[in-house]
Amino acid sequence: MKRIKQIDNLFVSALNNNVFPGAAFAFSKRNGNAYKRLINYYGYAQLEPKKKELTTDTVFDLASLTKVLATVPLLLSLIDKGKIGFETSLGDIYVDCPEDKAEITISQLMSHCSGFVAHREFFNTLILLPEIERKKSLLNIILKDNLITPPGSVHCYSDIGYMLLGLIIEKLSGKKLSELANTVIYKPVGLEKDLFFPGTDSRHLEYASTEKCPWTGKMLTGAVHDDNCRAMGGVAGHAGLFGTLFGVLSMAECFLDQWKGRGRHPAYPDTLLQRILEPVGNSGWTMGFDQVSDKGSSSGNYFSKKSVGHLGFTGTSLWIDPLRDCIVVLLTNRVHFGKENWKIKKFRPVFHDILMKEE
Repeated sequence: MKRIKQIDNLFVSALNNNVFPGAAFAFSKRNGNAYKRLINYYGYAQLEPKKKELTTDTVFDLASLTKVLATVPLLLSLIDKGKIGFETSLGDIYVDCPEDKAEITISQLMSHCSGFVAHREFFNTLILLPEIERKKSLLNIILKDNLITPPGSVHCYSDIGYMLLGLIIEKLSGKKLSELANTVIYKPVGLEKDLFFPGTDSRHLEYASTEKCPWTGKMLTGAVHDDNCRAMGGVAGHAGLFGTLFGVLSMAECFLDQWKGRGRHPAYPDTLLQRILEPVGNSGWTMGFDQVSDKGSSSGNYFSKKSVGHLGFTGTSLWIDPLRDCIVVLLTNRVHFGKENWKIKKFRPVFHDILMKEE
């Protein structure tokens, strides 16, 4: 009870100090043959143009959680089918791949050591083109872009690497990323209504709004916040996935069960997931997930060193601890106050410490 009161006080303080307009969190710990969950919701899904309260049905823009909740498991499904391998290179996939990128491998793209820069504003070019031409144009732009380090030499978190992975998935499967994620990853575990790319779901849904679109001036509600992804039609390997707290938590529980060898997903074997959750050297990354850093981790001070997690720009995060057999999910729309509102950086470790200290 003391911990719950501390958490409530922390969120009330955060709302009063404009850390975010609204938030939802879940703490899930394995207890025997089931998970014991602590879940709560605070504040507003939207303040402008009018206030909307956040509810259990609120759908969040998950931002870069797309990488680990959609792109990574889809890659594992393709690897399991033999359509690709961790050491498959860009030269194997693209006949006209420039020489400096021909040896970049899938594993290097997944673990952020391909040599690509962290971010580029491709949308400025893409929005001038007809939508049907944008993905082909993006591929050409990425393949011609200058690398900032030799492939495999330096780990630098890169949206561009995951944009490319999304394009590779679509090329090898002949299907849209959004369709594949729905049919291959989410439907088999009953999560197709809780994890999806907008435009693929015709239901009337309550979305947490992010901020105003710089192109139209309209509030982004149910439209992806990431400019590059929005220019690509809202579906990409680095962003575009939306979901409820239940959806993110349930998928994380699937991951943890597979990691611990007590569950399975029909799209790929446990052994593949277990492999990509192993550290890549001393990089601080696995093939997709962040690890707990020695200092200043958003996970705080009590997650074990074997834990993995990921953050999303809109104010989302996910951490999984295999030793303590627990998961923490935090979903917010902190960018509703503007993308430069970084107060959540101080909030996250304090929040995680309150939850994890007693475990």
